[in-house]
Amino acid sequence: MKRYTIPTIFFVVGAILQYTIYFSWVSFTLLTVSCLLLALFLYSLDFQKQESIEKQNLGPGTNLGSDLSPQSDVVFDTNTSLPTESSNAEPETKPKEILWKKDPILLARESVHLEERSLFSETVKEFPFPFLTDKVTSIQYFYYDGKEFKECYWQKVGMMVETDDNPVEWEEYEEGKIRELLPAISFDKRKLYIPLTMNAHLFGFLCFSTKESWNESDIQSFWEKSTTISEKIMAKKEYFKVTKHPVSKLFNISHFYGMAKSEFESQGKVTLILFKFIDTNFQSEIAIGLNLLGKQNAVLGLGLYQLEDNVYASMISNDRLDDFTEFFKQFIEELDSLGYPSEVAIGYSNKSIPGIKFDVWIKTAYKSLEESILYHAA
Repeated sequence: MKRYTIPTIFFVVGAILQYTIYFSWVSFTLLTVSCLLLALFLYSLDFQKQESIEKQNLGPGTNLGSDLSPQSDVVFDTNTSLPTESSNAEPETKPKEILWKKDPILLARESVHLEERSLFSETVKEFPFPFLTDKVTSIQYFYYDGKEFKECYWQKVGMMVETDDNPVEWEEYEEGKIRELLPAISFDKRKLYIPLTMNAHLFGFLCFSTKESWNESDIQSFWEKSTTISEKIMAKKEYFKVTKHPVSKLFNISHFYGMAKSEFESQGKVTLILFKFIDTNFQSEIAIGLNLLGKQNAVLGLGLYQLEDNVYASMISNDRLDDFTEFFKQFIEELDSLGYPSEVAIGYSNKSIPGIKFDVWIKTAYKSLEESILYHAA
């Protein structure tokens, strides 16, 4: 309706001028006709616009007098050319995510270092220290890596947050007490330090903060209660020693035979795979990377076992073998591109063979590995 305001104003102004200055039927008729023609012209513009909108909104099944193929609305970049469809066109392959996001040597060292931190962190998260009194405002958990103390958790009532490896802010006197396996109170009486220790082994310490002040009489109850966490850490460390290799922190050969026997007697279909990395000085680092990245991508089962100095094993479900093959191929290719070329000898044995026994299952994998080593040496 706004379009017809112009001819209306034009007619009204013209009529007023006719009556006030000089009235003539000829000029009045011309004024009327010109205003009507202007209104008709504007009406035709509205009609064309409405017709265009209706055509755009018509469904795909509506006959518009020309053949229109049904299609859905598509929003696309006008600068991008549309692909030509073909009945034989192959689906686009999604680009693979890079496995090695860090240098293999650096990743291996970090992984070994984080094993100790993870053991401590998992224990305190599973068995957090209870808030014995309203006097405690927060609790900090610090682990000891043999050289330094680093924070790993911060706790308040009903909340426990994992932190970065923050250093300790304390005085030399307080640090000395903890290294002597003794509790300490800060000079301002706001912090109470309780060591986590068992059999003369220092695992870390707890720092209890308060808005009031700590007294010597507060120490005993907190120290006694902390022994629960120390015992749990000690138990996990003992299990760690029994099941993990002391250097690579991979599962050791004793744990391998126990798990392999259990896996063999189960109903699951698995394949035993042995690895030996050849022509490289970084066998251990590559194996640690394979264990870490393989578990992250869910293709390596429970993880990698170190059987000998340079021989590693894994038990992989048969329905994951294709995924593992793709992963391992990319794993080796990326190693080569990073400047760590390595040939790998692989032996395998499938327990699905009818009548196969446990010892034969293991020996078959070793025999297959030896054949692969000879092949690479030829």
